Amino acid sequence: MRRIVLVQQKGGAAKTTLCVHLAVAAEQAGFKTAIIDTDPQGSASAVWGAARGDVAPPVAAVIAAELREALEAAEAEGYQVVFIDTAPHTAPAIEVVARTVDLAIVPVQPSILDVAATQRTVDLLKANKVPAVAVMTRAPSRRDEETNETEKAMAALGLPMLFSWMGERKVYRRALTQGQAVAEFDPSSKAAKEIKQIWKEIEKLGTSKVKAAA
Repeated sequence: MRRIVLVQQKGGAAKTTLCVHLAVAAEQAGFKTAIIDTDPQGSASAVWGAARGDVAPPVAAVIAAELREALEAAEAEGYQVVFIDTAPHTAPAIEVVARTVDLAIVPVQPSILDVAATQRTVDLLKANKVPAVAVMTRAPSRRDEETNETEKAMAALGLPMLFSWMGERKVYRRALTQGQAVAEFDPSSKAAKEIKQIWKEIEKLGTSKVKAAA
């Protein structure tokens, strides 16, 4: 079972949005998938999951201290991929989560200020030797100076970035309010295509091909 955490100490990076969309993408790709929400705000579980109802993938609210037991239960039930959403600004909880996962995905907005704030997240991943990749979120439709600088800055931090981006699109918010992902809400949208591509990259990485942040 692959255990993938979405982590970013800075708020507003579309972490939960990316988490639930990747989980739906994995489910649609044929993997039995679940989401574990360790964020006390419960955006994935109490909001999106509640609106979604019984449609897979399921979402469970779990405190970080009980994550290991929740993952063991998921594996016993035959889940193949579990995504873990986390809260920003909670380093101790992230350290607990880091000890139980195979891969960390770090969403980062194309802004040098966001990259600077990501340093703390990268430090936590390095300290716990967690294999990790970054994904640019809320990106513009075209490459510009900020996206180029963000890529260079992330490389300087030692965190590889996926080729695929998650754009700044209203359809993400519209889908979330319905308890859906964009692939369900508007399958032909650019957003649906970019999420599918991001998942394909993550799926191809495999846990053995991603080095720990260094």
